[in-house]
Amino acid sequence: MTLASQSQLPLPTPPRTKQFPVLPPFSALIEISILFALIVSADWLHPGVDIADIRPHPFWAPVLLLSLQYGTASGLLAAGVAIAITAFNGFPEQSTSETYFSYFLKIWIEPILWVGAAVLLGQFRMRQIARKQALVAQITELANQHATISDYTSKLRTYCTALERQIAGRSEPDVLLVLAALNAASLSSDKTGSLDQGFSNVMALVLPGARATLYTADPSGLRLAAVAGPSSEGGTRAWIATTDPLYRAIVDQARSMSVLTKDGETVLAGAGLAAVPVRISAAARSALDHRIVGMLKIEEIDPAAFGCAVLPALEAIAHALAPRLEALLVQNGQLPFAPTTPSVVQTDSSGRRLLRHFRWFGRGQPQGNLATEDASDQTKSRVTV
Repeated sequence: MTLASQSQLPLPTPPRTKQFPVLPPFSALIEISILFALIVSADWLHPGVDIADIRPHPFWAPVLLLSLQYGTASGLLAAGVAIAITAFNGFPEQSTSETYFSYFLKIWIEPILWVGAAVLLGQFRMRQIARKQALVAQITELANQHATISDYTSKLRTYCTALERQIAGRSEPDVLLVLAALNAASLSSDKTGSLDQGFSNVMALVLPGARATLYTADPSGLRLAAVAGPSSEGGTRAWIATTDPLYRAIVDQARSMSVLTKDGETVLAGAGLAAVPVRISAAARSALDHRIVGMLKIEEIDPAAFGCAVLPALEAIAHALAPRLEALLVQNGQLPFAPTTPSVVQTDSSGRRLLRHFRWFGRGQPQGNLATEDASDQTKSRVTV
């Protein structure tokens, strides 16, 4: 079944992942310039105070602030500017009592600590930035999904409203009109005509444009007997084995089903849209005394014509086609055993009841006349009450 095409909803746009900050942001450059300008200006305004003698060194402020706020790159940049300004102002002179190693350690110990602090504190900040970006990406993705779901819900509501109007206004087959139009004599009495042609005419009248198949049932399985409707690219199954769930549901359980129900969809499993058994019932027997001679199945149909009234219409068609399938099975010698006749008790004019013997008929044996009594003791026993 080809459903009405829905409008294709756009796939949710994946959130654009923000790149991890490698270079210092522009705001970090501005802050570095302002902080170092203030420190250098204060040193220039107070020439009597050497900035190198202040402990802790004033350059620790921009290094720590930039490392904690922007990460490793900005902290290393601040440390580099601090080292450059310190070198430009000049290092203190080496005293005579200091060794070269002691002098080197004295002038470089604090710049090395600036670099170390920038790397250590900057890495912690970078982890926080990475987590923040991951959370922002998740929020963006959830927002996109929410917008997509909202858009899909709105379009689905519009589609359901249009579908309800279509279902409410569609024309379903009227079973009474179908039975009147079938002209039962052409199907049940005329058994010499073409089954394919008659089946095609009936399906074209009841369900125009639908593709249907008719199967005969025998102990070995369901065999294709006639096809109505347009041809299919996938072809039609010519035989359905007895182990198939569809065979068990149709022949063994005599169930009518469609994909509109959960059980029907499970049994059909892509093999069709609706299926009903074709059964023969004797007028003189009980309603449960019947046999399945075939199956009528809908392969494809217009969604506008597929509703709850399809199964009753198919059952009506199956009832009209049952004599034709029975004749076909008899012709092929594949008719199953006829149901046995229940016992009959009659009472004669003298007030005595007659308990009669009955014959059990096998395959191909005609049923005898049970109303005629035989004088032989092998076919009749008289019981006096």
